Amino acid sequence: MKKCLITYSSITGNTEKVALRFKETFVKRGWQCDIFKIRKQADDILRPPFDVRTYDFVCAGSGLRAHLPYNEILNMLRGFRTGFDPRIVLRNRDETIPYIKEPIPEIPANRSAKIDHKKIVLGPDSPKSVVFITYAGYEFGPKEALPAVQLLALELEHIGFQSMGDFCCPGKYVDAPMLKTFHGDIRDRPNEKDLLKAQMFIEEKLDEIADIPK
Repeated sequence: MKKCLITYSSITGNTEKVALRFKETFVKRGWQCDIFKIRKQADDILRPPFDVRTYDFVCAGSGLRAHLPYNEILNMLRGFRTGFDPRIVLRNRDETIPYIKEPIPEIPANRSAKIDHKKIVLGPDSPKSVVFITYAGYEFGPKEALPAVQLLALELEHIGFQSMGDFCCPGKYVDAPMLKTFHGDIRDRPNEKDLLKAQMFIEEKLDEIADIPK
């Protein structure tokens, strides 16, 4: 059975609604599907209860913070990319994850904190991925989600997952009509129509996988 992981960060619950509809769709199509919410906690970021590289398909999602994905899901993915605590690389740049208080481990003597940069080639046999974002987009609408979409997809491609696209939809940020904003009143978003689009998006990607020559 093909294995899928859906991992996401969600503060308002908007991204979680999309994640759950994604899972329903994978399960209906016969996939084994694990789902995990990444919180601002050491265990989630430093010790997630899964190995992302053991999956055939990964969906990564987030809300937006300053047009970028939440740093908790980025740091979790970067831990898989480097193979060690993401704070080690951050420390080398005089940065940190302030809400994780436990000591930063030392790198083993036979390891380096430097990333081994090399060309990555992804192809038909590579595991697949999609990213999903919920956003308010008050000023410019969908384009406000583009930096987050591109960054999340790039993080997954660095781990070896070929990107198959992205799904974005508006999500409520404040409980007010905000009628002068790009999307207007989004207090009910993501709504059932948005979630049906999310379902159709995943179904389309699974059909594409089925059509890839073996």
